[in-house]
Amino acid sequence: MSHLRLVGAIAVLPPLPQHRLQSSREVHMRALSDLQAATSRLPHPEVVYGAMIPEPDYSDDERETTKPSITSIVTRNNQVNCINSNNKEQDKLQSSQGRIDERGLIMPKKLVNPYLESSDKKNLHRELMFNQKRGVNILNQKTELQKAMEKHNDKKIFKEQEKEKQASMTPFQKALDERAQKIEQMEKAENKSTEDEKTPSCEFEKIHAKVRAKMEVQ
Repeated sequence: MSHLRLVGAIAVLPPLPQHRLQSSREVHMRALSDLQAATSRLPHPEVVYGAMIPEPDYSDDERETTKPSITSIVTRNNQVNCINSNNKEQDKLQSSQGRIDERGLIMPKKLVNPYLESSDKKNLHRELMFNQKRGVNILNQKTELQKAMEKHNDKKIFKEQEKEKQASMTPFQKALDERAQKIEQMEKAENKSTEDEKTPSCEFEKIHAKVRAKMEVQ
C-alpha cells in the first residue's frame, strides 16, 4: 500500500514502466541464440581428441579383392553336389552288397506281410495273451475225457428221470406208454421196409438216365 496515494477519498496507482514486457518465447529464443554463439566459438572435436581416434585396420582395396566371384561360387556348389552324389552311390553299393549271396546274386527282399501289421491281428493277439494270463479258455475246448464224462453223466441223468417218471405213473398211463412205444416201433419198421424197396428202383432210374444221356449224345 506504499505505492498508493490518497487523493481525497480515491486511491491513485503509480505510473506503468516505460519499457515493454518480454514474453516467455522471446526469453527462450534469446537463450538459444546465446548457446549457439557459445558453441560456435569452441574448437572442433578432431582438434581436441585427434590422438584418441584409432586408425582403421582394413583397406578398401582388400575388401574388393576378397569378394567371391560368381565362378568360384558355382565351382564350389558343383563340388558339393558331386560329393553328395558319390555318397549316395556308395550307400547304394553297400546296401546291395549286404543282399548278395555266396554266388554273387542279389537276394530278393522279403515281402511285407500286411496281416502282421494289421490292427485287428494285434488286438486279437493282445486279448489272447491277456486271457491266457488269467487262465480263461476262450475257445472252450474240451478233452476227450471231459466229453466222455459229460455223455456218461447225461445218460445217467436221463435214466434217473425215466425211472422217476415210471415210478410216478399209474397202471393206465403205463399201458398207454407201452402202446405208444409199440406203435412207434411199428412205424420205424415200415419206414425201413419202404426205404429198402425204393433203393433198387432209384438205382435203376439212375442207370437208365445215364444210358439215355449217352444215346442222346451219339
